[in-house]
Amino acid sequence: TGAPVSAAAMAALIARMTPALEPSPVLQEFLTIMRTVEIAPPPLKPIQSLLVRAAIDLVPADLRRRLDLGADQGLRPWERPMVRFAGSLADRIRLDGSPAVQACRRLGLPANHLYGHR
Repeated sequence: TGAPVSAAAMAALIARMTPALEPSPVLQEFLTIMRTVEIAPPPLKPIQSLLVRAAIDLVPADLRRRLDLGADQGLRPWERPMVRFAGSLADRIRLDGSPAVQACRRLGLPANHLYGHR
């Protein structure tokens, strides 16, 4: 509850939190885990590291610097179009074990209800 509902609210939240944030080996360990643990389904495993870098890229540049998240940890310019394309496909792929499909089933809706009935 209480998640930011606008870009301005997100910016305000980051501004409030920034003074308390500092680099930590724990952050680097977490990022390593996110890159290597089997999170994605096998067909998507090759792009897992790419998506982690995309998530880092979403962090404002000044906050990345503060947390010692180097430029090498974000996306390379040529990877951005690949991530955009992957994001556009993700909305079309129904994974039967996903929370969205499970919620549809609990509500008695078709499994593809949230996927535009594609």
